[in-house]
Amino acid sequence: MQRRELLFTASCLTALGLLLSSCAAPPPAPALSKAQTPSENPTARAKAGAPTPTPKPADEQPKYGGILTIGQAADPVSFDVHQETAGQHAVALTPAYNGLVQHDPLSWPQTKLIADLANSWDISADGLEYTFHLQNGAKWHDGRPFTSEDVKASLDRIFKPPRGIRSPRQASFQSIAQVEAVAPDVVRIRLQHPSASLFTNLAIDWLVVLPKHVLESKGDMKRDIVGTGPFRFSKYASGVSYEYVKNGDYFVKGRPYLDGIKIYPIKDDATRFAAFRTGRVLVVPPTPGVSGSQASLVKTDPSLAVQSGWRSSLWQFRFNLKRSPWADPRIRRAVSLVIDRQAFIAVALESAGLLGARMPSQGRWGIPEDELLKMPGYRQPKDPDVAEAKKLMAEAGFPQGFKTSILTRPEEAYQKRATFLAAELAKLGIKADLDIKPTAAEDDALIRGAFDTLSHGLAPAIDDPDLVFGDFYITSAGRNYGKYSNPKTDELHERQARALDVDLRKKLVRELLTILEQDNPDVALAWAISLIAHNSRVRNYRIAPSFSVNNRHQEIWLAD
Repeated sequence: MQRRELLFTASCLTALGLLLSSCAAPPPAPALSKAQTPSENPTARAKAGAPTPTPKPADEQPKYGGILTIGQAADPVSFDVHQETAGQHAVALTPAYNGLVQHDPLSWPQTKLIADLANSWDISADGLEYTFHLQNGAKWHDGRPFTSEDVKASLDRIFKPPRGIRSPRQASFQSIAQVEAVAPDVVRIRLQHPSASLFTNLAIDWLVVLPKHVLESKGDMKRDIVGTGPFRFSKYASGVSYEYVKNGDYFVKGRPYLDGIKIYPIKDDATRFAAFRTGRVLVVPPTPGVSGSQASLVKTDPSLAVQSGWRSSLWQFRFNLKRSPWADPRIRRAVSLVIDRQAFIAVALESAGLLGARMPSQGRWGIPEDELLKMPGYRQPKDPDVAEAKKLMAEAGFPQGFKTSILTRPEEAYQKRATFLAAELAKLGIKADLDIKPTAAEDDALIRGAFDTLSHGLAPAIDDPDLVFGDFYITSAGRNYGKYSNPKTDELHERQARALDVDLRKKLVRELLTILEQDNPDVALAWAISLIAHNSRVRNYRIAPSFSVNNRHQEIWLAD
């Protein structure tokens, strides 16, 4: 057995980034790693990578107290984090919960995994058995003890969901054969085959552990927030706010620093930004983030701060392959060719984006940008691609175009991007009307397949092929809303998921990306550059390469 231990004691464990001091004074904050650029992208351009953490005096010590206020774009559709996919759910619900392991919230990028509800683990030599040793003394917010049965119930719910439970991330856990509650403080995961991304999956904020007793009594968690996390759910008023208070019985001693968190759903971008500038909210998180022009205003105010970094979020134009004429690959190819991706970045994203295919070029799995710039659809100038696109439209029987609709959300940023795409489609005679639906209605339309096309963001939890292909592109993927299916894609996905050799995995991923460029189930437009804003009083708030990590906030504190 390979032993990997994260020892939790009563002293400060700065090496883990989790400080478990029981002394009366706040423990010192862990030092931020010197590596301020993505470790897998040493050649990334400065605008794509280097986050700018809040400057503070070297001898400044954390303080207890205060309420962190956050401005978000929408209410959660429900409180059941396992069943939801929109970014606001991770931001809104994670403060109440923990996972088995977590991404280090004080590093960049958050690819370093550290302990959470599991304080140590053993991995068998063949990579098929993971045994997690759990925290002693962790309790649910209703006072019930946390045990291995809760972990088993949560993982079972995700990889083999019961009737009536939606599991959009099920495909990412196809390697799991069985979860066993070996003892109250020991849980074992047995795999059918090795999995290169198991730990990454277990660490994302969507994979929090839920209480078995609530799941059994209520059937789901759509109206309940009961966790083990640093903050207890307090109250909620739809469209107004949802609030958390400090969990005084948290198993991480000395945490959290804050007295509570209050989140305001503010749909209008200008109103939300005004609330931030006047101090009503202290943080604008990565979803929705701030625009480039708003970030410029923030930089003029010394009381405010902005951080930027490339984000694991792909803006894309998806097709419903069950609706004519989008089932025709010639039509999809034509649209992919005609859309000017560089103009989309400059206009629709206000330059806060990076060219990339279905894996980010800034990570280790994507097609390098210098190669993309030579590929049809990505290259400049656009004249040859537009000519080829018109030829394909004629071959498909639509030389004059056709009518369609673009499903999108009411937020200004979403409408701006959908409007840009409609103008691009007009180059082929395609008349596209915007089908604007709020998050809950949009989500329902996606699940039912009630849309023609979709202007949306693909947001894998982290830069890993399993979390892209397994969530979006294989036949059984939970968020394969366009119903794309290719047996070769499914086969390659399964092979790369089992490949523990990084070079072999890269080769298989590249083959998979090549097939997707040929099939065009969607159009990869640009990977986002995330822009988050916060008041300069907010300490230890670090930008992350995904909104699916770093939402627990147990390390955040407020300066005077």
